[in-house]
Formats: sequence, C-alpha cells, structure tokens
Amino acid sequence: MSPAGLATVATEVSLAERRVVAELGSGASTVVLARLARKLGGRVFAVEHSPEWAGWVRRALERDGLERIATVIEAPLRPHPLSLSGAPWYDPEALGAMPSGGIDLLLIDGPPGHGEGMSRSRHPALPALEGRLAPGALVILDDADREGEREILDNWERELPWRFDRRPAERIAIGRRAEPG
Repeated sequence: MSPAGLATVATEVSLAERRVVAELGSGASTVVLARLARKLGGRVFAVEHSPEWAGWVRRALERDGLERIATVIEAPLRPHPLSLSGAPWYDPEALGAMPSGGIDLLLIDGPPGHGEGMSRSRHPALPALEGRLAPGALVILDDADREGEREILDNWERELPWRFDRRPAERIAIGRRAEPG
C-alpha cells in the first residue's frame, strides 16, 4: 500500500472511529491499524495466504504488544465461485475466523493482483464479505490504478449497490454503499 493510501486509511479509522477493521492481505498496514485500534478499543482481522508472511506479521504485532488487538488469519488461496477468469481467492473455511458482522472498514490489499492469472484475484472480496459489513461501512481497494482492479471496480459498481471514489494519486478507491433511489 502506498504511504498516501495508508495515511488515508489511518485517517479514516481515527476520525470515523472505525473499530472493527478487516484487511485482506497483511503487512506493515496491519501493525499501523492495530496501533490505532488499540487507542479506539477496536480490533483488526487480517487475512493472509502466505504462512511465512503471516508469521512475520504476527511477530511484528507481538513486538508491539498488539497480539490481542489484531488477529492474523491464514487462508490459502483456492478456486472460488465468485472469481473472474478462475483466479483463486481465500479459502472460505478460513474466513470463518472473521467477524460475521459489524465490520466498519474492509481494506482489500490481497490476494496478490499480479502474476499468471491473478490480475482480477480480488473480485470475490466485496460480494463475498458484503453481508459482514456494518451499516455505513467503508470499503477500500488498494492498487486501484492497475487494470485488473479498475475492471473489478467496474464490475462491483455494475453488480452491487456500491459506488467508488477513485483516487489515482493514492492508488486506492474508496467505496460506500449507494443510497436507495
């Protein structure tokens, strides 16, 4: 995630007091969000497909005393019925460790959107997790300047009641559920 994108996410979490954050893909952003969640009395749930990377993130959280604030969920990539072009997505069984509702902010920075067959790998995220989002939740898609992510955004806006503000300078898109009518 770009520094500008992470700054926007951190500002949103802090100012809007978004207490339950779900992050697809983990890393330094997980630690930053967990630090903010600790101040707000919130929680972070980060989903990661790489066991090695998940271990690195867990150790970083432990160094900061954040292991009770942030949970790293290992979820291997598998075929998914909502995928585009057969790109794999997170194992639905592993996602059972995420909150079943009340997610205030969904940050989509995984699975990797590059490599053979992965350019549209993030497509299942919003349709699969929309039912777990709290009213007024925000969805942020990282790497929104890439062709695959632009296609994903277009599909979501066509298929779901969500509208996205594309922010090329920050490399993100911020989505809100569209008001009926």
